[in-house]
Amino acid sequence: MDIAEVQAFLDTNKDLPEVKNYVNGFLTVDRVNGYLEGEDGKKILQPRLDTYHNKGLETWKTNNLSKMVDEEVTKRFPKADPRDVELGQVKSDLAAIKLDALRKDLTNKALKTAQDKKLPTDLIDFFVGNDEETTSKNLEKFIATMAAHDEAIKTEFAKGNSYVPPAGDKSALNGDEKARAEIAKYMK
Repeated sequence: MDIAEVQAFLDTNKDLPEVKNYVNGFLTVDRVNGYLEGEDGKKILQPRLDTYHNKGLETWKTNNLSKMVDEEVTKRFPKADPRDVELGQVKSDLAAIKLDALRKDLTNKALKTAQDKKLPTDLIDFFVGNDEETTSKNLEKFIATMAAHDEAIKTEFAKGNSYVPPAGDKSALNGDEKARAEIAKYMK
């Protein structure tokens, strides 16, 4: 008997209990597990496992992910009570008012200092800082700079950079005499 005859016999008698018991003897749990853990079994089993896994993951994402993300966002960034938001706005406005009042006070003090020292007051806004100490330091630097500038101008003037008429040029005198003669002519 060859293999084809055995296969034909099993196919024709597959419903007989003796044939079922015989064939089921070949399929034991250990044999099936061994086959599935081998290379050929993994090639058959892995695509099915991937399909089931991907389908399960997509179902989980659809059902749970957005809810979990919303919970985490709410936990990290809790929604503020409208009263808290309004209180924060009032605090911010109050701080702005205080800062504005301080700035005006510092500007007035700086103007007074500049007027006392006879400095140009147009530039005062550039020297007003965030506090009185900073404003004072800025004004001191400005005063020192202006003093140095004034001293440099005085030194240049003292060096003799004034106009000296050329020696021996009588045209200036002649022009002066001509002007006097013209004036005298019209005065008669």
